Amino acid sequence: MEKETILGGHMRIVYDDSRQKDFTNALEGFISGIDIKDLVRYEWGTDRVQMAYVREKLNGYLKPFHMEIGRTVTHANGIGNNCMYPVYYCPEDTAEIQHCAYINLNTGMFGEGYLSCEDYNGKLISPVYEFHTYGIKRKQTQGEVYGI
Repeated sequence: MEKETILGGHMRIVYDDSRQKDFTNALEGFISGIDIKDLVRYEWGTDRVQMAYVREKLNGYLKPFHMEIGRTVTHANGIGNNCMYPVYYCPEDTAEIQHCAYINLNTGMFGEGYLSCEDYNGKLISPVYEFHTYGIKRKQTQGEVYGI
C-alpha cells in the first residue's frame, strides 16, 4: 500500500510498533505545552473544544519527530464524533512509513473532548486525556500499565 505523506513523497506502509513509546512521549510533551484556549471555539451556544484543532496542532507538533497522524479515519460504532486515526513514523532514509499506533479523538456532548492512543489490538498505550474549556485532565487508568 502506498500513500503520499505530508512530509512528502510516496512511501510503502509497514506495521511496526517499535515507535509507540516515542509517540506517547511526544504526546506527553504536546499535552504539557498546549494552551487550551487555542483549541476552544464558540459553537451551538457554548464554548466547545474543537478536536479537529487538537489533531491539526498535534500533527504539527509531531513533524520534528518524523511522525504524523494519518488522514484515514474510522468511526467507532458508526458515530462521527468518535474518530480513530493511524499514527505513522516516517524515517528520512527509507521509502517506507511505519504504522505504529492509533489515536482516538472523540467529541463529547457538552463541548469536551477525549484523546487516547491504542496499539493494533485496541490496548491502551497512553493515558486518556479529557479536554475541557478550562483545561486538560489526565485520567487515571487501571494500574497505568501500557502495552509498550
